[in-house]
Amino acid sequence: MSERHSWNASLWSNWDQMYRGQFFNSLYGARSVALLCSQGEVWNAAPVSQIIHVGANPPRVGVLMRPNSAKHQSQSNLFREPWASLHFMPEDHAHRVHQASAAYTDHDSELAILGWDFHPWEDYPAILLKDACLSLCLEVNEVLPLQNGTALYVFDIHAIESQGTPDSLGHWPITENILHSQGLDYYGHAVMTHGPLPYARP
Repeated sequence: MSERHSWNASLWSNWDQMYRGQFFNSLYGARSVALLCSQGEVWNAAPVSQIIHVGANPPRVGVLMRPNSAKHQSQSNLFREPWASLHFMPEDHAHRVHQASAAYTDHDSELAILGWDFHPWEDYPAILLKDACLSLCLEVNEVLPLQNGTALYVFDIHAIESQGTPDSLGHWPITENILHSQGLDYYGHAVMTHGPLPYARP
């Protein structure tokens, strides 16, 4: 049996802030990371990895947003214009997606700086990224503020565009091609090796 290790609040309360952030941010394993594009003075692109399936009927997705600030404008953009698009990028865009997390000003568009081509999403006040594997057109439905300054945004999904299609059961195998992140600075992809499994019953 392998050796087990343990940690508790008396230990992590004394850790360096950066180390503690990395420890807890990477604790839950790899997650898909996507670019949330919202419109302010320019089109803003923010990498997000706290993405939650909320429902399929009607289709809704939740995104946990970092506290708003002068250098992180997504929440203020969505307050003014409650539409956005969520773009799941291929793995070879890892360096650009990571760089998009930098604290650019509200005058700077990450899309322009990092060279992503985009165009209007027909019939919706959102944009499409040419290189995205999968794109969702979103409208804010509900905002749930949390005590630490973050907020859970629940979006209605109005439209989807993709480079691939789901299988006959509705699963998206394209997931294996999109970028995932673990913590603040590790990137790669996830491979589903078991499934589809039958519906679990007692």
